[in-house]
Amino acid sequence: MVDLSEKTVVITGASSGIGKAAASAFARKGAAVVLAARREDKLRDIQDAILAFNQKCIFVKTDVTDEAQVAALFDRAEERFGRVDILINNAGRGLKAEVADIALEEWQCVVDTNLTSVFLCTRQAVRRMKSHNIRGHIITVSSIAGLFGAPTYSAYCASKHGVTGFCRALRWELRKSGIRVSTIFPARVDTEFFDTYKHRPGKRQMLAAADIAAHLVAIATQSPAAVLRMRVINGFKRILIFLGLI
Repeated sequence: MVDLSEKTVVITGASSGIGKAAASAFARKGAAVVLAARREDKLRDIQDAILAFNQKCIFVKTDVTDEAQVAALFDRAEERFGRVDILINNAGRGLKAEVADIALEEWQCVVDTNLTSVFLCTRQAVRRMKSHNIRGHIITVSSIAGLFGAPTYSAYCASKHGVTGFCRALRWELRKSGIRVSTIFPARVDTEFFDTYKHRPGKRQMLAAADIAAHLVAIATQSPAAVLRMRVINGFKRILIFLGLI
């Protein structure tokens, strides 16, 4: 089981939802946390909350679709903490629309945020882990949409299927390097992701962001028992939510 107290974790999409919950969860385990997102005010609030219980944390305002900003993010992480051990690829963007109604700019934005950002951040992490001989861990938050298709989600599904293919290939590519590659495929989670929807899914259809964050921490500790425990808990919780029992 990996002790996270000496690890540095970079989390993208850290200003809200799963990223925000993951930042707190990793900090509670003693990890140094590097927050990355575009909303500086929200990042500052999360940083202040983590520093308040004497854990290490910095934030770097970052557009993860911009190559130079991603490089600067990892530069800052290494300057402050000396290394990057774990990358949580979490930044994402949704789009619900029929194909005929999707503008090219909307399509490109979804692909860049969901897929290109994973490539840019992962490339930086791998380069630096290899250069420092770090047996690191790349963990990507994909979606159930990366495994299945759904009407009016063509752009989102395409981007997440791309993430699935990228991570599967990456796992084979890095299998002898000591760098681990993990991907999770959550269904609906109660985050800002659905705030722009005309009809937001009901609470009974969603897990809490903290549930996914706990799963990410279990994966990072490399404890099969902890991962299995979180899968069982989250699966059982979904059943209880659906039945209206919690």
